[in-house]
Order: sequence, then C-alpha cells, then structure tokens
Amino acid sequence: MNLILCCDGTWNTPDDMDGGQPSPTNVRKIYNAVADKDAAGIKQDAYYHPGVGTDGTWWRRAVEGGTGKGLADNIKGAYKWLASTYKSGDQIYLFGFSRGAYTVRSLGGMISKCGLLDIKASKLDEEGTWKAIEAIFTEYRAKSEAGTKRKQSGKIHFHNVAPGGTRNASTLIQFIGVWDTVGALGIPDDMGFLNLLDNPENHEFHDTTLGSAVLNARHAVALDEFRQSFMPTLWVKPDGWTGTLKQVWFPGVHGDVGGGYAATGLSDGALLWMMNEAKSCGLVFREGAENQLRPDPRGVLHDSASGIFAKLKTRPRAVPHVTATPSEDLHSSASERHRTPPLSQGRYRHANANLPAEVDVFARDHWNDTGIFLQKGITYTFVAKGEWTDGTVLCNADGPKDGGNFQAGEIAHLASSGLGQLEKAWKWSTGNQQVDFWWTRREEELPWFSLIGVIANDVPPPAQQQTPKNGILKLPHEVFLIRSKAKFTPKGDGYLYCFANDAWGAYGNNRGSVRLTVASSPTSANPPPSH
Repeated sequence: MNLILCCDGTWNTPDDMDGGQPSPTNVRKIYNAVADKDAAGIKQDAYYHPGVGTDGTWWRRAVEGGTGKGLADNIKGAYKWLASTYKSGDQIYLFGFSRGAYTVRSLGGMISKCGLLDIKASKLDEEGTWKAIEAIFTEYRAKSEAGTKRKQSGKIHFHNVAPGGTRNASTLIQFIGVWDTVGALGIPDDMGFLNLLDNPENHEFHDTTLGSAVLNARHAVALDEFRQSFMPTLWVKPDGWTGTLKQVWFPGVHGDVGGGYAATGLSDGALLWMMNEAKSCGLVFREGAENQLRPDPRGVLHDSASGIFAKLKTRPRAVPHVTATPSEDLHSSASERHRTPPLSQGRYRHANANLPAEVDVFARDHWNDTGIFLQKGITYTFVAKGEWTDGTVLCNADGPKDGGNFQAGEIAHLASSGLGQLEKAWKWSTGNQQVDFWWTRREEELPWFSLIGVIANDVPPPAQQQTPKNGILKLPHEVFLIRSKAKFTPKGDGYLYCFANDAWGAYGNNRGSVRLTVASSPTSANPPPSH
C-alpha cells in the first residue's frame, strides 16, 4: 500500500482564500489528486496536516505562525500517523511546503536515524505511544556521531527490525517531495536584544543532509524570493548515498512555487513537475488530475516582501545563472520566461552578459540587481564614477566627499559608529554574527556610504551540520568593498548586487547614483561567456 503524508506551510489550510478565490497550496492539491488505488488496485492511504499557526486563538495562530512554534508537535504527529498506519512492504511518500517541507524532511531524518515505531508489537496504549514518540524525537534531536548504530532493545519494537537489530534506515522512504524548504524559525537572528529570548538550538535544521532511508528526493526552489527570513535550505547529498536527488529552481517567489495564490500559472508548473516525478516513483493520481493544471511560465510573479514583510530585511538567494537554455538545476519555465517575458511584468532576469558592462547603482535601493553573473576564479575590475548623498552628506563611491572639511551630517555617522562598536561587542559576547543594531552600518567594518558589492553565491556556505553551540553564523555570500575602484576574484559563481553602505532603516533620505563599470581582468584566463 502507498502511504501519502502531506504537511502544509505556515498558516495554510484547505480553506485558504486569495481575493475571494480558493487558493490551496500545492501540498493540498497533491492530497486532493491522489487516486484511491494504485496501479495494482491496492488502496492508497493519504493524510493531510495543516501548517503551523492554524489552530487556537488569533494570538496563538500569530505567534506559532510567526515563530514556527509547534513544528516539533507536527513532526511527532506525522510520525505517529505513519507508525499507526504502516505495515511491512508499504511505500511511504512525503510532501511538504515551506515549514511543512521542514516537517517532512525532519520526519525523514527521524525515521532514517531512529526507525519507525511499531505500536502494535510494542503493545502501547495512547499515552504510552506518545511517551515513546517523545523519547524517539529526543533521541533524533540529540547530537551524535555520523554512522552511530541504534539497536532495538527492551519492550519498544520498530518496524522491519529484528530483536537486537539496527534501527538505522530500517524503514525506507520511497519519495520526499518538497517546495521551497524554509527552516527559519524563532525570532530573526538580526534582532539582537529580542533574540536573547530565543534559543537557536530549539529549532536548528538537522536534516540538510538526506537521510539514509530516503530513496528519492525532489525539491522545487523559488528563484525570486527575497525575504531574508525565507532563505532556502537545500539538501546535501551524503557520501555513499545511492538514491536520486533533484533540486530544481523555478520562476517566482515562495508562494509562486509552493502555491497559495489565486493566480496559479507559476505554481502549477512546479506542481506538475512534482506530480510527474512522484508518478515515476510509483505514486498514482486520479485520472485527468494533471489536465486541470494550467502551467504558465509567464504567469503572475508576486511581491512577497509586502505588508509586514516590507519592514523586515531582504537578501538575494544564491541561484543558478538564468539563461535562455534550461539546465539540470534550472526548470525550462525559467528559461522560457527569460527568453519571452510577460508584457505585463517586463524582462525577467535580464542579464548583462557581455563585459565590460555599465550599470547605475542607486543610493536609495537596498539591493541594486546588476544582472551581472560573476564566475568563480575569474578576476574582475570595478570602476565607479559619480556622486550620491546620504541626507545632507555629499558622497561618492569612496564615502563622504569631505575635501578635508567635516560635513555637519557626518555627526550621525560618528554616533552610529559608536553604536557599531557596541554591536561588535554584542556579537562577540553572544556568538550571534547576524545581529544588526538599528542605525548601524550594514557592513560595520567598511566605510560609511562606500560602494559595496555582494555576490549571491552562498560563500561561505550556510551551516550544513548543526549551528555552533551558543552561536549563530554570519549570513552567506561574498561581500567586498568596491569604492571608486577595485579588483575581486569570486570564490563561487553568483549574481552581483551592489549598495551604498548605510544603516538598513536609513535609505529613505538617500539620493543620486553612481555609474559602475564591470570588466573581466585581462589576466583572467577564462573570460565569462556571452549568452
């Protein structure tokens, strides 16, 4: 029998509406599409779990949805359903979106590491079952050396494990399919004082590495999501793992890929891809279910950094180079949208492919997307000309343009620099490298209002194991000082973004722009290709 477990994203339920129209996520649509029987006529059993922040009072829903509180209960609840339903020989399929993706990936890790509880053989009542699951979850969350063998012992039995046998990877998972996994939980790490109330060890992501029990894994990832608190958590393929893994990037923001909007042109594309991948691994859908989908690479691309999220920080993702030709990790819909963009929204991922290239960098923009894709190991030259202002302070790409004379507006810079010293001390004492005090420079070690370059390439890579004890790592991406002239050699491929080094909340009074010219250095052996 095929067992299908579907875990939805934050605040998502079957009754989701968008502008008065039904707008369920792709997780709910997968659940609705599952056929009653498989190809051999054997029953398929599906279970759907709403996302966190969907139960209780409005306050409880807001807190749980905003912080991810309750995810552990969702993982344990999903584990209980499988433990109660599974019989030897059954095929397990797991689907999730956003924090629901976090849930099923954690569930896959829990089963891989600890095995699947056999409630009947253990002769457990309801209370005993929950106690056993709590103990298994605690064991799963505990740090241990890779390859640690866990034996079955005592009165607690596990499926597919003989007495005294090894529980690791004893029950296999046929398929895990997720849309845009988000593992960010708790209070955002840049909020220094509030973050003291929040222990990162309570919600760190344990399963960036695929579990040994997983046979097939699929991940649809959003190219255009910009919210810093929605940074994606990609899978890492473990050494010796023999399953199949596909992580493919699709056009759109978080909800354009996982669903939840009434306009489904983009999300239908990611859903159809996932359905086809699951079908190839033995899952059966209702006849004609796929025909109801209307994938459109030129569908509406939404702005997710709106409402309350407009007040929070953004950060570009490390995405593959979007060109007119699809690749192994770039879905054809992204290339199609790039090649023939929608008239309603204009050019998509327009590239400055031929170097040298000139771009304007505006002082008011938190992120200036240059469209230039830089390549690992190639040395590039950067030259910036022009002037911009920080309030009343006249600046160029090097920072304040004093000419030997102090500008009155620089008093604010001096005061903020003092606060920046406190910020550095806070980072040292708490281990939180992401803390950012209000009115301090975005890059505290670099000059005020100087031109900064960021290569969105996840270098150094985000933590792929556990967060260091009592520590929060600095956000990835290569950051470098351009000023009026610089040379830089990236350590990884990625799109170039630029900004004036101001306090995050102080961009509203900035004016002007500088003209930046980017060229590959004549000393580079392999100049970047044109597209």
